[in-house]
Amino acid sequence: MASALESLRSQMAGTVRDNAFWDEAYRQLASPTRDAWLIENWGVPTLDYPLYDMAIVIGPDDKPLLHYRYGKAMDVQPGEFFDSSLARLVERARAPDGLQGDVHADFIGTVHGPALIGAARIRPFVQGIPPPDPYILIFEKDLDAKAINETARQFNLRGLQLTDSPVEGTVAAPLRDVDGNAVGFLSLPSEKSGTRSYERVRMLIFGAAAILLLLIVGIGTIGLLSVRSLAKEEARARENSLHDHLTGVLNRPGLSEYVENLAPDGCSSALIGLYLVDIDGFKAINDLWGQQIGDKLLGAVAARLTKDLPPGTTISRLDGDQFAIVSLADATGKVAHLQSAVSEVFAEPFKLGRHEIEIGASVGVTEAPVGANFHDLLRQAEIALHQAKHGSDGATAVFHPDMEAELSEQAKLEQQLIRALDRRELKVAFQPVVDARSGNICGVEALARWNSESGPIAPDVFIPVAERAGLIGILGSQILEEAIAQGSRWPSLQIAVNVSPLQLRNRYFAGGLKATLDKFAFEPHRLTIELTEGVLISNADQAKRSISEIKALGIKVALDDFGSGFASIGSLRQFSFDRVKLDKSLVANIEHDDRAAEVLDATIKLVSALGVPVTVEGIENRHQAEFARKAGGHQLQGYWFSKPLSKQELTGRFFGNRLPECAG
Repeated sequence: MASALESLRSQMAGTVRDNAFWDEAYRQLASPTRDAWLIENWGVPTLDYPLYDMAIVIGPDDKPLLHYRYGKAMDVQPGEFFDSSLARLVERARAPDGLQGDVHADFIGTVHGPALIGAARIRPFVQGIPPPDPYILIFEKDLDAKAINETARQFNLRGLQLTDSPVEGTVAAPLRDVDGNAVGFLSLPSEKSGTRSYERVRMLIFGAAAILLLLIVGIGTIGLLSVRSLAKEEARARENSLHDHLTGVLNRPGLSEYVENLAPDGCSSALIGLYLVDIDGFKAINDLWGQQIGDKLLGAVAARLTKDLPPGTTISRLDGDQFAIVSLADATGKVAHLQSAVSEVFAEPFKLGRHEIEIGASVGVTEAPVGANFHDLLRQAEIALHQAKHGSDGATAVFHPDMEAELSEQAKLEQQLIRALDRRELKVAFQPVVDARSGNICGVEALARWNSESGPIAPDVFIPVAERAGLIGILGSQILEEAIAQGSRWPSLQIAVNVSPLQLRNRYFAGGLKATLDKFAFEPHRLTIELTEGVLISNADQAKRSISEIKALGIKVALDDFGSGFASIGSLRQFSFDRVKLDKSLVANIEHDDRAAEVLDATIKLVSALGVPVTVEGIENRHQAEFARKAGGHQLQGYWFSKPLSKQELTGRFFGNRLPECAG
C-alpha cells in the first residue's frame, strides 16, 4: 500500500514536471495569447485526460489565471474547493530551488473528499533560470471509485477502499497533505490466512486427529507460501514505482536510486557518464498525429535504445520526450562514448502502423566519479543539453564548467532585456533603400537597436535571447509600432520591418498588425514585412496561412536574405512574395571574382523573370551599385548610400527632397 501511494505521488509529480518545465509554456506567460493558450493546453484536457481532472494556474498575485475542472471553468475559487493546505503547497512550489522549491505532489482535502494534487513553478526546462514572476501550475486528480479500483488492480490490493478514518478489521494507510496531516485513509481488509485455513480444515481435524501433524505441516506450508506471495507482490509494487509505466524503462526516481547505489568497487577513479537525450520536434509530432502516436513513439524510442546501445548502459525516461542513459567505466577505466551509438538509434525512421516518422535528438553529456550526487549530474547534463539544443538539431554538447558561467550571463542579459522592454529603451534605426534607376530614396528598413546599461548590444546577440525567453513578440511589436509611427510622418515612403519566425507562428499576429496600422492611419501598401527562409522551412503550411492573412490586409511580404540558404525558385512561386531581397554575400566579391559576378547577375535575372522585384543588399561601393543596376536590380541598399540612421538624422538628410515611389 505504501508503494501504491508513492506511485500515485510519483506519477502526479512527473505529470506536473512534464507540463511546468516547458519552454513554450514559459514563453506564453508573457504573450498576449496567454489565456487562450492556457485553456487549450491545460484547461480543455481536464475533460477526459486520465492523469488529472483539474488544472489551475496561479499568478504572482495569488489569483487564478486558469481554473478548469472536467473541461469547464469553475465558478468557485480554489480556496473554496480545497482545504487550507493549498496555501502551503503553493508557498512551497513558489520557493526558490533548494528551499523546498521544485515539484510537490501530496494529498489534499476537497469539498468532494480526498484528492491527489501536484504543484510546480512554470519555468524553462534548464534549472537555474527562474522566471521573473513565479507562476504556479497545479493539477488535481480525484480519488474516485475508478481511480481507487485501478490502483487496487495495479498493485493487487483486493478490497481496497477510501475511508475518512481507519476501519476496524482493516489495514489503513494515511493520505497525508503537505503539512503531514491525514486527509483520508486507504483501507484494506486484514487477511488472516492462518484462520481461514483453520476454518476450512477444522472438521477434518476433529474427525481425523491421527493426521493432525500432516495438517499442521500443511498450514505451515500455506502460511509460508502466503508470506512469499505477499513479498513478491510488494517487490512487484516497488518495481512498478521505479519504472515508467509507458515505456517500461526506469523513471526519474528509479534512475536516481540506481545512480546513488552504484559502488566504485574500490577504485577511486571509476567514472559514470550521463547522457541526456531530448527528441527534436516531439511537440510538433504530438500536435500533428495526436498524443496516442506520440506515446507509441516514446515506447519505440525506449525499445530501440535498450536494444541497440552497448551492454552495460542503463536507460531511463525522465520527463516527456527526455531520456537519460547511464554508462559506467569499462575495464580500462574509460566511460563508453555513446554519441555515435545514439545517433544511429535515430538514423532510421520509426514505423508506427501506417506512419513512418523521422526524428532526431539533441544530447547533453556529463561525466563524474561514481558516487557523485545524481541531481548535480542531472543539472550538468541539462546545461549541456541546453547548449546542444541552441546549436542545431541533432547536436551533442559535453558539459564544461564554463557553460554555467555562460548560462548565467544569458540569464543576466535576459533580465536586462526585460527591463529594457518595460522601459521601451530599444530604439529603431532606419537604413535607406534607393531606387536603382534614379538613385533617390524610396524606402527604409527599420532595424532594432539597443544601447544597454553596459553599452550597445548587437541585434544578433539580443534577438536570439528574446526568442528563447519568449520576449520576441513584445520586442517585435514595439519595433513595428515605432517604425509605423515614424513612417506616418514620411509621406509616400515605404517602410520595411523584419519579423521573426516565432512572431509569425502567433495566430493573432495579423490582427495585431491591422490594429497598429489603424492606430496611426498608416496605408497598408506602404508597409513590407520581411521574412527569412526559416519561416518556410519550419512549417510551410502555417507560413502560407500567415502570409495570406498579411497580404489580405494589403501589406506586402518580402523574402529576405535570398541566396544564403535553401530557399528555391519553387518557394518564390509557392508563397507569392511581393519582393525578394538578395543576401549581401552575393555582392561581396563581384569585383574580384568573375564567377561571383555571374552568379549575382543570373540570380537577379532569374527572380525578375518570375515577375518579382529585386532588392540588392550589401552595396558598399560604386562598382557594386552600377553592376546591380545594370543586371536589373530594382532597389539597392547598403553603406554606399547610407548607414542606418536615427529618425532625426534621416529626416534632416532626406526629407527636404520629394520622396518618389519605389520602382517595381
